[in-house]
Amino acid sequence: MTGEYSVPRARAEIISSDLLDMTVTVLKTLSDPLRLQMLWALCDRDLTLSELAQLIGVSPTVAGQLLSRMRTAGVLQTKKSGRHVIYSMHDELSRQFIRQTLDFAAHRLELQGASDSTDD
Repeated sequence: MTGEYSVPRARAEIISSDLLDMTVTVLKTLSDPLRLQMLWALCDRDLTLSELAQLIGVSPTVAGQLLSRMRTAGVLQTKKSGRHVIYSMHDELSRQFIRQTLDFAAHRLELQGASDSTDD
């Protein structure tokens, strides 16, 4: 059915450029395994730079660079506690998104495993 109804419907399906840019920024942030490990750790509790570095097995310099990018992207927030900077997820929705993303990946792995076992 092509006619007057297809054009308005197509326009409604186009993502705004602001939303598209933010989505790409968020997905790029998650595309690095070390950043994703940090975000996963921050889903449970707030941590310092040195705690995150030790947890994922990188130097504080590398951890600082990773955290800086996520903070710039608006994924993380910081607060000072004495000499330490404490990193935390921006909000509960961010925590849920990380958990759901990993749940989805686990689901895909299960499907892949089931598919691989039926191919034998």
